[in-house]
Amino acid sequence: MSSYLSVDCGGTKTAFLLCGEQGERKAFCVLGPANYMVNGTEQVMAVLRDGVEQVCAQAEISRADIRAAFIAMAGFGDIPEDMPGLIRRTEEEFPGLCLVIGNDTENALAGSLLCGQGIHMIAGTGSIGLGCDKNGLQVRSGGWHHLFGGDEGSAYWIGCRLVQHFTKQADGREAKSELFSYLMDAYELHNPQAVLDLVIERWEGRREDIASLSVHACELAKRGDACARQIFAEAARELALIVRSIYTQGVFDEPLRISYSGGVFRAMDYLRGPFDEALSDIPHRIVEPQLSPVAGGILLAFRAAGETFGQERLQNLRQSGV
Repeated sequence: MSSYLSVDCGGTKTAFLLCGEQGERKAFCVLGPANYMVNGTEQVMAVLRDGVEQVCAQAEISRADIRAAFIAMAGFGDIPEDMPGLIRRTEEEFPGLCLVIGNDTENALAGSLLCGQGIHMIAGTGSIGLGCDKNGLQVRSGGWHHLFGGDEGSAYWIGCRLVQHFTKQADGREAKSELFSYLMDAYELHNPQAVLDLVIERWEGRREDIASLSVHACELAKRGDACARQIFAEAARELALIVRSIYTQGVFDEPLRISYSGGVFRAMDYLRGPFDEALSDIPHRIVEPQLSPVAGGILLAFRAAGETFGQERLQNLRQSGV
């Protein structure tokens, strides 16, 4: 019995899903971050190696039983000169495997819209959008490196905004809101300046740690903190800009279908209004993802093997629990 593998490498975690011939889940595991531009190629290879070993062990199969795999890598394709070496290194790690490597937008789009037309927004640790228009043209927007202010609307971006408002409230440039006392208590800061020790010394500026602050931003928004809600409104407008950029470069049926994935969308209550308002001139509808990004990678693994997917495979993937 053949198996199909999907790997979703992200800035915070990497998910591995192994399925059988009808899309039934055989194994699943989650390991650490694997963005080659942030974590380095060797860490990515170590994560891939460990994850594949784990799912094969769970399913009691060997690598040779995997008919095809799709590996979605954050940052893949962003620097064309890096791609030959990255592809070669991955193929050396998994010799003989029918392997397709793509950007982590591709599996997210495939899963959310079942390989149909529309735009998929990712707002997790980073942010990026990918659209597939009625002619099959794929268009990307966003996803520029976080070090110079890219990844707008992402969890990292939200975390940075939260700290910025905290520092402004600390030194009087902005009126204090619940945000200030909340972060002081949450991280047991003995004075406001201790936030520098937290972010720079203890976290060493790690992107995933700063991104984790977005959870607190969401909680503050739930509590009615105006500053936190403003941050999410700004994030929504940034994400809408990405959608608009893709829309203007493709030819899409209307209403435009927009799907989404990533932890930021857990705060949809505070994103939806500003997002819709920013796209009020474009007929659109937001649709819930049909499958998760890692399940979407299984569809692309089927395609890599020259196969299609029917209702049975889709139903099994929906029931996979990931």
